[in-house]
Amino acid sequence: MEENNIKITDSKIEIVYTNPGAGCMVSSALFGTMLSAFVLFVVAPDSGIIRGFLSILIGIIGLIFSGSILLKLISVILSGKSLFIIESGMLKGRTDSVPINEIKDIKWGGSSLKYLVAKTTNNNKFKFPTYNLVGEEKVNQVITDYVIPHANPELKRNWEKRKGNNGARV
Repeated sequence: MEENNIKITDSKIEIVYTNPGAGCMVSSALFGTMLSAFVLFVVAPDSGIIRGFLSILIGIIGLIFSGSILLKLISVILSGKSLFIIESGMLKGRTDSVPINEIKDIKWGGSSLKYLVAKTTNNNKFKFPTYNLVGEEKVNQVITDYVIPHANPELKRNWEKRKGNNGARV
């Protein structure tokens, strides 16, 4: 298995996105945004009252949803390839970092754009977004290989319960 999304150096492990993956996500969000704008500005004005109302409603919802995802993806792509790093016993995201030995649970969250939620021993929650630029299996592999061996027993139990012996989804 080729590890395009995992960069391992002497002192750190990075989860990075690939250019084709980012291009696919951006083009999908751009297509959704353009389609919503088309419905809003071309279909709606030439429609009757009910169809026009529904077109405006669908166009606005689609434009807000697709446009916000497009803007998030562009901001992530412009700020560097690394989504999060494991270094010096810390799990570091773009804005947050947490010591691995203080994490008591890690799980996936989000519906349209996925992120990791790390819950600490003092019940703080830290979000590490992947923006769907890296697959869950790659992130699970990094957690299993590089986080769990240095984790506290509670995180090891929770991860084992959630993911099974090999980190695969149960």
